[in-house]
Amino acid sequence: MVKFDELKEIGKKWAAEYCEALNNTPSYQEAAKGWGIDFEGAMVFVMEASGEIEDDIVSFLDLKNGKCLGIKILSPGEKPPREPIMTLSAPFLTWRHLAFKEIDPIQSLMQGKLKLEGDMSLAMRYARAAMELANAVEKTDTSFFTRFDLGGE
Repeated sequence: MVKFDELKEIGKKWAAEYCEALNNTPSYQEAAKGWGIDFEGAMVFVMEASGEIEDDIVSFLDLKNGKCLGIKILSPGEKPPREPIMTLSAPFLTWRHLAFKEIDPIQSLMQGKLKLEGDMSLAMRYARAAMELANAVEKTDTSFFTRFDLGGE
């Protein structure tokens, strides 16, 4: 079984690449224009333990007006630096499917494969930004999603 301590550095490296990818993606910047201006823009992604991964991987994304201000990988039990506007949760395997565009993020929300805590109407208003968040993953080292056996569905 793979514990958080074994994933922490890999996760930090990937998070830094992902933040940089968002900041270098004009289509994301345009789609997310206005995000976090009159409301908190931070989000939390929870990659739930699955397969040989024993601990959830929780990322705090600091997003504002089409920019990624930083992404922090939280240790098990660690609280985010501030309350996020929304939290997206799914088994790690589902995140892998999203990363490789095997499933659509909006359809995944509607089908309950990707769980949302927060304002669904806000998420729908920024649906294009959500698609661009997913698309930016291809500009990262995606071996983060394939390195371990995540089990089946």
